[in-house]
Amino acid sequence: MFGKTVTHKLIASHIAKNTFLPVYLLYGEEEYLVEQNATALKQAALGDGDPSFNYHVFRGSDHKAEEIVAAAIEFPFMSERRVILVRDADPLLKKPSLGKYVQNPATETVLLLCAGSLKPGRARKRPAKDGSIDIPAWLQQQDRSSSPVGAAVEFKAFKDNVAQKWIAQSFADAGKKISPEAVTVMHALCGNGARELASEIEKLLTARKDAESIEADDIYNLLGASRQYNVFELTNAVLERNPRKAQEILHHLLGTEEPVMIVNVLSRQLTQLWRVRSLQLHGRCTDEQARSVGLVWGWQVENIRKYVKNFPDPAYFERCFEYILETDLSIKSLPDNSQIAVTRLVSELTHS
Repeated sequence: MFGKTVTHKLIASHIAKNTFLPVYLLYGEEEYLVEQNATALKQAALGDGDPSFNYHVFRGSDHKAEEIVAAAIEFPFMSERRVILVRDADPLLKKPSLGKYVQNPATETVLLLCAGSLKPGRARKRPAKDGSIDIPAWLQQQDRSSSPVGAAVEFKAFKDNVAQKWIAQSFADAGKKISPEAVTVMHALCGNGARELASEIEKLLTARKDAESIEADDIYNLLGASRQYNVFELTNAVLERNPRKAQEILHHLLGTEEPVMIVNVLSRQLTQLWRVRSLQLHGRCTDEQARSVGLVWGWQVENIRKYVKNFPDPAYFERCFEYILETDLSIKSLPDNSQIAVTRLVSELTHS
């Protein structure tokens, strides 16, 4: 981050008001959200304008900064605005010509700079002698300006609770209800990646277009997952300290799931259990308490809390996280033995 982070809500606000800044830097680990928001900005900014004359796409690895600036300063053709999209803009963000343009951009153009994860930088009080600036840092400072000419919006990789909220909101945006249990199951099966989640959500919306709501059984059936043998049930068996059940489920999973994914899910669930145990929450849990341990709904805390009694020894968690780390290193260094490593991990977690 480069200071105070502008959120994606800014983009939604600009689209709703049909008022756009001349420059947007969209960056971060979550490439799907960068692409999604760039597309939304492009479509809204162009409106009814002819894209064949007023929309141009560049790639930072294939084009020079001067080419992009030349396209950006042209006037729109029979349209209110032009849109210039630059994919993989990372190598251009310190080029003097682009830096000069960003500081004084054409108001009839919306320049969309899309980049990956960016390292922190500090904005200079004034440009360097060659006119160059650190564009991400400079744009971050624009949120303090009364008349900003641009904005930098970061799209971080989802954390668990953010991914679950995003799943629920995606269905709500499509006019469909989804039960909290179904959200939890979908997240357990699909993980935190926005692109994979979006793809599976689209499949579910198509397959269940006439249903009033999406339930957990829909997730299992339409995602091709067994209700009995899935990573969600594996974590439950580990938390139950039931080695036979855990190994039976794992045996089925190793034919279809990547070992590293299984390790990640186990690590995530045990971390949540450790947090719930540490806070010693009693009674009915609120959603606010759930957020304090990285979850979304209070019932999720209550569901995990019922397993706390199976872990009376606080030293267990130190040992289990060591096992998880050793397994992760083993999978990365000896991938051919990854199934053996995960099998040993589940044994350690249920017997330790």
